[in-house]
Amino acid sequence: MFHLNSTDNRYGGTYVSPQDLPNNIDDFKVLITVSLELWRKNQIKVVWINIPNKKSIFLSVLYALGFENHHCSESFVMLTKRLQEEAIIPPYAKHTIGVGGIVINDDNEVLSIREKDHIKTHPHNWKFPGGMLDPSEHFSEGVMREVFEETGVKTQFGSFIGFRHHHQGQFSTSNIYAICRLKPLTRKIVIQESEIADARWFPVDDYLSDEKIGEYNKQVLKSALAFTGLSSIKLPGYMSSENDYEVFLTQ
Repeated sequence: MFHLNSTDNRYGGTYVSPQDLPNNIDDFKVLITVSLELWRKNQIKVVWINIPNKKSIFLSVLYALGFENHHCSESFVMLTKRLQEEAIIPPYAKHTIGVGGIVINDDNEVLSIREKDHIKTHPHNWKFPGGMLDPSEHFSEGVMREVFEETGVKTQFGSFIGFRHHHQGQFSTSNIYAICRLKPLTRKIVIQESEIADARWFPVDDYLSDEKIGEYNKQVLKSALAFTGLSSIKLPGYMSSENDYEVFLTQ
């Protein structure tokens, strides 16, 4: 009897891709039932199945069989089912990644912003430009992009200074926020009016002595002034030279 084609992985699981799915729900009901019996017989630990939006009608069948949502994107839902009780299913991404740029010019001024969302609740929250990384974007690329988008200042990546980690990120994730030092290539400020209330070149001494500015930002700035940080180098990826690594090392 026919069954669903699937690809086994090295962890004892098997994966059903959208290309392996039939076109109608009646065929799917038969194939998934037969396949589950076969997978159990073959000692498969976990089944992964990718359901594209156009075949979302299949979801009710899988839920009835005990499959659970694992993650999704705009075009699909990934579901899993343990066939062995002790099988481990790794959780989906638990962290969001952000970047912040410490940009200091030759006049010892640091680029700082106030976000529109903070004007009423934290009117003196002069912070450093930054934001979330885009998919497949390296730290060095993302921080230069964010600084330019928010302030209009073009920069050159300098070094990695450190990071902040907390557990109140977007969508119930934890958040890692990488702090980088950048060299300004331009000085004219053109704010991103949709998000930024204002931006300025803040004299470093004034910034550090301002009692209203938070201790976190001051400590970050002090670290950037005191240490050169880690340089960024690109190395070929393990699986493909097209997917390179960004590595931060002392030079």
